Amino acid sequence: MKYIQSFYYYLLDFKEIHPFRFLGLLFLIIFLFSYLSYKLANGKKINLNFSKKGLYIINIIQFTIIIILIALLSSETKIENKPENISLSSSEYIFGIDVSHYQGKINWNEVRTSHHPIEFVFIRSTMGKNGQDTHFKRNWKESKEKGFITGAYHYYRPNENSTQQFENYKNSVELSKGDFIPILDIEKESKYGRENLREGVLNWLKLAEEEYGVKPMIYTGLNFFQNILEGYVNDY
Repeated sequence: MKYIQSFYYYLLDFKEIHPFRFLGLLFLIIFLFSYLSYKLANGKKINLNFSKKGLYIINIIQFTIIIILIALLSSETKIENKPENISLSSSEYIFGIDVSHYQGKINWNEVRTSHHPIEFVFIRSTMGKNGQDTHFKRNWKESKEKGFITGAYHYYRPNENSTQQFENYKNSVELSKGDFIPILDIEKESKYGRENLREGVLNWLKLAEEEYGVKPMIYTGLNFFQNILEGYVNDY
């Protein structure tokens, strides 16, 4: 049964039922068995002598396989409707994605049927002291409707005032129970030096903790953390 399910998910391509692929497969099966039946019936081009009973058995096997495939594809719910019941990844990790206006209009049904099941979404809300992601509200609403755990992140501009940057985030993001804690995306150094950058980052985090009543988190790359932030922001 395990191999039948694996074959079934291959047919679905992890997204949705593909009628043309399914019909093509059925046509191939019918053609192969019909060709075999023709060869056996004539008996001239191959050295096998089959009785009518043998041909009936072959036809029964042929249509049994077709019925099994039809039953599998008609009785199962599409993956996009029940993704939580289908294990498509044996990984120990939990997968999420990062989206912003750069991704344009997102097909959240397609996200739901990713090969690695997506469980959370980091959504860019704001940038610097006055930047607003034009797709934030729509992404926030639609991802929640599809049942994803959502997190709103602020893209930190290292050369701008950290307090003003937090005010920008606060005015745009209202968090509810079950959402991720506030997220600060920091990726670049400041022209004012590393000490100034660390102070600004810590100030943003402190203001977020006071406003939302939870400890926020830093969202960054491993190299940037090790070279710039490690030892200064480890609690976040």
